[in-house]
Amino acid sequence: METNNDSKRTPLHFEARDQSRGTDTVVNDDDDDDDDDDVCSSSLCSSLWNTWWNESAWPGLGLFGESYLLFSLGLLKPFWAALYPDCFAYEAACSKNLLHSLTYSVVLGVIAGMLLLGYQANRIGRRRGSITTASFMAGGSIGLALSSFIFANNPSLLFQSMSALLFIFGIGVGGEYPLSSSTATEKAMGEMNKRLKNDLERDARRSNTTTIGPWNNAHPLYESEGVLQQQDHDQNDVGTKRGRAVQLVFLSQGIGIMANTLVLVFLLIVFGQYGSAIVDDGYSHEALLAIWRIVYSIGALVLTFVLVSRITYLKESDVWADDKDRREKLDRSTVVDVSDDAELDGPPAVAPALSTVSSLSAPSSVMLDDASEAPDYMYMSPESDKADASATPVRLLIRHFGMRMLGSSLSWLLWDIAFYGNKLFQSTFLLAITGANTTLLELSGFAALNAFVALLGYIGAAVLLDHPQAGRLRLQQYGFLITGALFVACGFLYDKLSSGWLVLMYFASSFVGQLGPNATTFLIPAGMCMMVALFV
Repeated sequence: METNNDSKRTPLHFEARDQSRGTDTVVNDDDDDDDDDDVCSSSLCSSLWNTWWNESAWPGLGLFGESYLLFSLGLLKPFWAALYPDCFAYEAACSKNLLHSLTYSVVLGVIAGMLLLGYQANRIGRRRGSITTASFMAGGSIGLALSSFIFANNPSLLFQSMSALLFIFGIGVGGEYPLSSSTATEKAMGEMNKRLKNDLERDARRSNTTTIGPWNNAHPLYESEGVLQQQDHDQNDVGTKRGRAVQLVFLSQGIGIMANTLVLVFLLIVFGQYGSAIVDDGYSHEALLAIWRIVYSIGALVLTFVLVSRITYLKESDVWADDKDRREKLDRSTVVDVSDDAELDGPPAVAPALSTVSSLSAPSSVMLDDASEAPDYMYMSPESDKADASATPVRLLIRHFGMRMLGSSLSWLLWDIAFYGNKLFQSTFLLAITGANTTLLELSGFAALNAFVALLGYIGAAVLLDHPQAGRLRLQQYGFLITGALFVACGFLYDKLSSGWLVLMYFASSFVGQLGPNATTFLIPAGMCMMVALFV
């Protein structure tokens, strides 16, 4: 197990060591007399920066890099068509399967990465798993950038190499999703554990109680998150901000998509490529090639920084490490069976658990001080308890969480069909709406505006996920309903509405999609899988 090194800091962490006091203090070169006059004093600004950087930006930097590079495919295709018209002509020099492989190879890589790296991260830990995903993404992005230099004059070999490199890159992307989600959830979960334990200790001291019962080594029972259940948003609950914490990490995906579009717009203006329709051959091939290379090089630099910073600064998840220790102790311990003749006074508030966050292992039990505090699905009859005791782990998994897992996976599948389809073929959608006379600058500008609207959806999700009147369930249900209705309307009214209305409806679907399905299909499985491991 990786040991935590408290001396390590994340990159750009603005703190200095006060040698005379032996404590961490924030550097402040301003005079004390001027601090009150500052709108944001250096200590406050650095504290806010560190909180944002350490809690949201740096953990989500991998999502930023992968979304920046991955979804650039949808906007770069018109650039490639202008650079290599023979490959994209009707009687193409490059086979259609080769051109299509640029899209499906990365999708296959994402699927493989989710399965392989997601599973492996439960065995080797979050730190090593995150470094592995960053290695695939950095290696693939560097290869993509180099291929634009090495094979620029041989389009067939260029796209063949890109297809292979996109598969490698996709493996890292696929591993990044479950790791970033679980890591962010575990971090928020660990903070809530600390807060809950501190509250219980404080209450115990007030009541002159020397111990606080089984919560000393408690599992985070309040982490319950049913896939198709409305969440209980108690304002006094220490977990009411967990969804926002995870979503602020996921926000990096939207920022990465928008950054890519802004870079394209900026480079097109810098190189003066903004006057001709895409169907015309009025662009400088040298300029388009330079823009493409710069876009990929920026992505490679970001992902290389992610890899190096994770190797240098990333610490192991405390929740995963504690769970690993607990499972090792359980493997060495003797399981004590409850006597068949034991009388139970009311429904026992006992949740048989295999693990808090990871794969199935030997059972343990978590007790609540008050049975009335336990969720309904934690209550088990003696008959159910005996059946569970004799069941295999797989049967327990299917019995208690089969429908939840099915619903979670199918909703994610349904959304990704729409989400990846929109992003990987974004230029096709936008050109169909705006017309063939659209220029590359106009196309990139529409994409940037769409990314900004979608980013508002990401931010709105962070605000509403934990709100008592909204929550995960309502956001997902209404999000799917409204997004689907907008897609259907765009299809059936395509010939009847102006391009302006079609663009507006397309942008609205992006906003609602990020506000609801995209945020919830990322958040719900992370919390649900923890409950799977806890209560199975």
